[in-house]
Amino acid sequence: SSGINAEWPLRPGDVKSLCQCYQKIVLIPRPDYASRYLLFKELITRHGGRLAPTLDLSSLAKISDGYTPGHVLTAVKHVLTERRIQQLQRKPLTAAEFVTPLARIDPIYKEEEEQFKKWYSKTPLGKKRARLKAEEEEGDGGGKGKSAKGGKKKGKGKKKGKK
Repeated sequence: SSGINAEWPLRPGDVKSLCQCYQKIVLIPRPDYASRYLLFKELITRHGGRLAPTLDLSSLAKISDGYTPGHVLTAVKHVLTERRIQQLQRKPLTAAEFVTPLARIDPIYKEEEEQFKKWYSKTPLGKKRARLKAEEEEGDGGGKGKSAKGGKKKGKGKKKGKK
């Protein structure tokens, strides 16, 4: 879940107050399918689980869209109790075991994520990121990469020639 639990939309003064309280506010996007797949794989093995053919990680990654890495960790810890780990030899893990713990957690819906992004764009880091992105897009059409590379090569060549 998010570090900020507030009603939306926030008032204009709320952004300023939070920025005064925290040095940096970082927006961590929801993980995509590949990230969730690897996350389940890593967390299950890290917490004593064994990957078996009965465990459909692909389905878990698909149904967990909207859940944060913290939500996934909570579900994995809920399933992989000491008792369940001892039973793995006789009864391998299945994707269905993770559905109930995930269902008890409210995911972050795309609309809510868009509200977070809109809010984040008003923070100093969000404004800086938008400014850098705009500058980068402007530079792509003008051959910025060629002139920067050319400048570096010339600079290195002159230094070598003087020595």
